[in-house]
Amino acid sequence: MARSKRVESILLPVLDILQSIPILGFFPAVLALFVTTLGPVTGGEISSIFLIVTSQVWNMIFGVYSSVKSLDPSIDQLTAVYRLPLIYRLIYIYVPASRSSLAANSIISWAGGWFFLTSAEIISMGRVEYRLKGLGSFIVSAYESGDVEAYTIGLLTLFTIILVSYLVIWNPLTIKYTGIKSLLGFMRIYVVVEKALSKIWGLIIEKLIMAYSAIRGGISAIQLCFLLSPILLYLYYENLHYEKLILVTSNLYSVITKYGVEFLWALPLTLIRVYSVVLFGIALSILLAYISHTRFKLGVLIVMLGEVLSSIPAMMWWPILLPVLQGFPYGVMVFVYLQGSLWYTFFNVLLFGVSSLKESILELSKVYGIRGKYYLLKVFIPSLLPSILAGGLSASGGAWNASIAAEYFKTENFTVDMGGVGSLIYKQTLAGDTLGVLSTSFLMSLVIVGMNKALWARILKRISGYYVVEQG
Repeated sequence: MARSKRVESILLPVLDILQSIPILGFFPAVLALFVTTLGPVTGGEISSIFLIVTSQVWNMIFGVYSSVKSLDPSIDQLTAVYRLPLIYRLIYIYVPASRSSLAANSIISWAGGWFFLTSAEIISMGRVEYRLKGLGSFIVSAYESGDVEAYTIGLLTLFTIILVSYLVIWNPLTIKYTGIKSLLGFMRIYVVVEKALSKIWGLIIEKLIMAYSAIRGGISAIQLCFLLSPILLYLYYENLHYEKLILVTSNLYSVITKYGVEFLWALPLTLIRVYSVVLFGIALSILLAYISHTRFKLGVLIVMLGEVLSSIPAMMWWPILLPVLQGFPYGVMVFVYLQGSLWYTFFNVLLFGVSSLKESILELSKVYGIRGKYYLLKVFIPSLLPSILAGGLSASGGAWNASIAAEYFKTENFTVDMGGVGSLIYKQTLAGDTLGVLSTSFLMSLVIVGMNKALWARILKRISGYYVVEQG
C-alpha cells in the first residue's frame, strides 16, 4: 500500500472494513474454512489463532504502512538504480524502518489479543461449540461450575503472565526502539531474550533469501498461476450452482429487509453508548496524561496498571463486577465498553503523545509562567491533539467491537441483555443464524467506516498543521 497507489486504492478500503468486523463476525468463516475442512482439533486451534490475530493485526498493519510511506523518496530512487530485489528491500529497508512503529503498536495489540481470549477459545455457533484447552476457557469453565478456587487461580495466573510479558518483553522493546521513558521494564533480562530472537530472525532471513533464489531460478509466480488456473476454475464452477446463485439473488431483498430492519432498531442504542464512552475515555486519558506529565513516577505506575487492566479478557468483567455492583448491569456494561475502548486513547496519549511534547514549547511555558488551567487548555491539550484523535479513531472501533461483550452476557444461571447491535449479533450467534451474523456484522462495519470518513477524517483534516512550531 505504501509503495503502490493502485494497491493502496484497493487494499486500504478493504482493510478499513476488515478491522471494523467484530470477532463474532469471523465465526462463520473460521467454522467453514478451518473446523469443517481440518477437523475440530487442528481446525479449532488454527481458528483460535486466526481469531486472536484479527484482534491484533490491524493497527500493526497501519503502523507499518505509515512508517514505509513516510520514508524519504530518494530511497526508492536508489533501490531502482541498483535494481534491489523486493526481498532485500523488505529485509534491509522496510522492516528496519518499521521497527519503532511495530514496537509501539505491539503494546496495544498484545492487550487486544488477551481482551478477546475467551471468545477465541470458546467458538460457538448455535448448537455447535468448540471449547479449546487454554487459560481463557479454563477460567470460564471454573466460573460456570462454581469452582471459586480454580477461578481465582486462573485469574491470578492470567495477571501474572500479562505483567511478566510486559516487564520482560514489550516494555523494554518499546523503550529501546521508541525512547519512551514512562514504561517500566527489565532491560537486562530483555537483552538475553533479544539475543535469542536475533538468532531466530537471522535464520528466517537466510531461509527467505534461499527460497527467493530458488523461486527466481525456477518457475515464476505468474507461470504457476497459469498452470494451476484450470484446476482453480474447475473447483470454482464445480462448487458454483447456478440454481443456488439465482435463489440467493432472489432472496437478497428479503434478507436485507429482515436483518436491515433489526439492525436499524438496535443501532441508536449502541451508537450513543459507543461515542459517549469514547468521549469519556478521551477526557480520562487527558487527565491521566496530565498527572503523568507533572508527576513522572506516578505516571509510570499508571501506565503499568493500564497495561495489566487493558489485557483482561472482556468476558471476565461480568462475573467479577456484577456481584460487586449489586446486580447493576448498566454499570458493568459501561465498564466493559471502556475496557474495549479506553486503552487506545490511553496508550496513544500517555505514551506517544506525552513523550512527543516539544521541549522548546515546555521551556517557553516555564519562561513565561504559563501554568495551571491556562497551560492545560492552551499548551498541553493542543500539543496532544494528533495523539488524542488517533487514539479516539481507534477507540471508536474498539468500542463497537466491545459492544458484543458489553451488551449481552449469558450463563446457565442468568442472562443480561442490554439491547443494541452487540446484543443482536451475540443472540444471532447463539441461535446459529450464520446469515444474520454476517449481515449484521457487515452493516455494522459500514456504519463504522461511514463514521470514520464523515467524522474522524474531517476532524483530522481540520487540525492538520495546527499547533505546530516551526523551528529555523
